[in-house]
Amino acid sequence: MFSWSNFLGELSNNILGIVNITNDSFTDDGLLNKPEKIPQVYEAASKLDIDFLDIGCVSTKPNFTPVSTEDELKRLNTFMRFKNDNFHYSIDSFNPIVAHEALENNFLVVNDISGAKEEKMIETVKRHSAGLIVSHRNQNSSSIHEKINYKDVVRDVKKDLRFQVKNILDRGVNKNQVAIDLGLGFAKTQEESAVLLESVGEFVGDYPLVVGYSRKKFTSLLQASEDELLTHCQNQGVSLVRLHFID
Repeated sequence: MFSWSNFLGELSNNILGIVNITNDSFTDDGLLNKPEKIPQVYEAASKLDIDFLDIGCVSTKPNFTPVSTEDELKRLNTFMRFKNDNFHYSIDSFNPIVAHEALENNFLVVNDISGAKEEKMIETVKRHSAGLIVSHRNQNSSSIHEKINYKDVVRDVKKDLRFQVKNILDRGVNKNQVAIDLGLGFAKTQEESAVLLESVGEFVGDYPLVVGYSRKKFTSLLQASEDELLTHCQNQGVSLVRLHFID
């Protein structure tokens, strides 16, 4: 069974590198139409000592266009043609069919930005004894981008994450399989995301914390460089920082 504590100890550093196999990434770094460049991703990752990569086959930018399961699987298979077994992988998907296919091909972790609300996703994680990154999702939200009126965003996100994790554990996922993500930039104002990033230390505790602020607009409010944001997260005890590392 996957264990975050064991896995994190095997990594060269605490960076989770972002690889988009899309044609509509909000950062314009998608490789769907240029898969021949995927080997260059490994070269770039190696130079930065990144050995854990997060593979996403669907853009989740605001007002994103939904992709069919068939198309998402085709994109995953495009990546699989170039998969390098010297790296560890997570699948960035909220589709349990796609997650199953990735786990069948030696991916270790599901990064579910929808908050693992779907029962089939939880069953998939259980069946494969995989790791799971659970992004914050308010239990009353109908989509990953629906804004919620938070009275105290730090307190409310903590409460929501406790509810989400309890739901997952009650359905049989082992505590050691679970990591949490604050969902920065999702269903939050820029100011709320900035407050959460400033307060990441308050979320470090029972579960590994994954933070993804890379190339998101709200970071401009913090007036800090990329290096300063990374150092801030590392000093506060964040387990994994999800970063873009290719142009």
